Amino acid sequence: MQEPGKRLMSDPAGRPIKPEAVEIGGVVHVLPEGIEKSEHRLNEEAKATAILIRLAPEDLLAQRPDRKGWDVSGIVVYSKVCTHVGCPVGLYEQQTHHLLCPCHQSTFDLADNGKVIFGPAARPLPQLPIMVDSAGYLAAQSDFTEPVGPSYWERG
Repeated sequence: MQEPGKRLMSDPAGRPIKPEAVEIGGVVHVLPEGIEKSEHRLNEEAKATAILIRLAPEDLLAQRPDRKGWDVSGIVVYSKVCTHVGCPVGLYEQQTHHLLCPCHQSTFDLADNGKVIFGPAARPLPQLPIMVDSAGYLAAQSDFTEPVGPSYWERG
């Protein structure tokens, strides 16, 4: 679970990330700061794991009006949990901005709000709104605003 103001930490190194450290096309697997101290760490990591990718700002052409300000200079963060059956997505194709789930080949377009463009997934990947905190590190503006994972997962 992401909390407002929690920094995004690189996984598995556990280091905070500054926007200028992520090049265009760069990919970083991230978790929320402090998750390693959680009583239910594995459960929380499964739902909070995310992928951070820096697109050229001009590539965010189809950004929804309600998601304006959710990126930082083209850096977007999406859940890594496929919305089909919960497999970890993470195969990124920089030229097309597509993220592939290796289990059933659902393909998501990160330049178009994580929209499903191929495969059995029925809904887009949830996007995490991000910001830069007072020390210059990437942090969550809030939790994911949509359910993470497949529809059959328990919702709390």
